[in-house]
Amino acid sequence: MKISTFVAGLVLAGLAAPALAQSVPDDVRCLMLSNVFAKKAKEARGREAAAQALLFYVGRLDGRADPHAITAAMRAQGRIDEHTASTEMSACAKRVFHAEQTIQALGRAAAPAK
Repeated sequence: MKISTFVAGLVLAGLAAPALAQSVPDDVRCLMLSNVFAKKAKEARGREAAAQALLFYVGRLDGRADPHAITAAMRAQGRIDEHTASTEMSACAKRVFHAEQTIQALGRAAAPAK
């Protein structure tokens, strides 16, 4: 897998347009990809970024999905293709980045006036 492509994708994620809502199968796919990249990335930066994405998708699934839907989505997932994994993971990372930016903006808006 091209882990350096994934890391570069994380850097470019800040330029991405807002992400659309994801389905349970989409979140499960990103969870699985994040798990693979967190284990197999050669660079510490890539492993850390993938581990953060993994936690994000665990939280998304835990917070909103029915356990049966998660199980069904996991069973339906195909193999991770090494040729497309970096592109898929970059898309997942963009969604994480967008969510982080949104929460930070909400926090700034909620901060008491000085």
